[in-house]
Amino acid sequence: MQQRERTRDAIVTATAATLVEEGYGRLTTRRVAQRAGVAQSTVMHHFPAREELLVAAVEHLALRLAAQAFERLDLGGLRTPEHRAFVLDELWREFTSPESLAVAQMWAAVWAEPELAPTLRELEGRITGLLLQNAVVLFPEWVEDPRLPAAIDASIALVRGLTSAIPIWGAEALAGRFERIKPIMLQAAAAILDDPV
Repeated sequence: MQQRERTRDAIVTATAATLVEEGYGRLTTRRVAQRAGVAQSTVMHHFPAREELLVAAVEHLALRLAAQAFERLDLGGLRTPEHRAFVLDELWREFTSPESLAVAQMWAAVWAEPELAPTLRELEGRITGLLLQNAVVLFPEWVEDPRLPAAIDASIALVRGLTSAIPIWGAEALAGRFERIKPIMLQAAAAILDDPV
């Protein structure tokens, strides 16, 4: 059983690496098999459907990114305006990392491959749930405030929307737009965090 798990992990890791380094358009089971050092039939045995392989890789990347973000961020510091700006900068940095941009390709791919949608919805729900759990632990006085989950959702949606335009405008132009929008996001955060219901 351990060998089976190691092989599966190698395939998922190879898929994630291919997404990050080569992009969604170049992701094939043959390429993944080469990177993982296994036969293509082995990839198909572990992941009979292509979307299963893609979702496993995206989950691997997304959960790793979430864990890294929670390690770096002191969400308790959101009580100070200075730290709020730092958290937004970290959010931008995470969403524009090569790993996040690879994951973003999957969200775009759903337009052409709607069968990916249910699993990506479930994954997004898990990540949002992690964010909300941490927020509630750190800010128990906001547990009943519906503005907190809405603010988290709005921040993620805004940053994701900006990053989706990177292939069109370039990373530098979008970073500039984010900097211009950030004061508005900080004002919205202050309205919630400085005045709980």
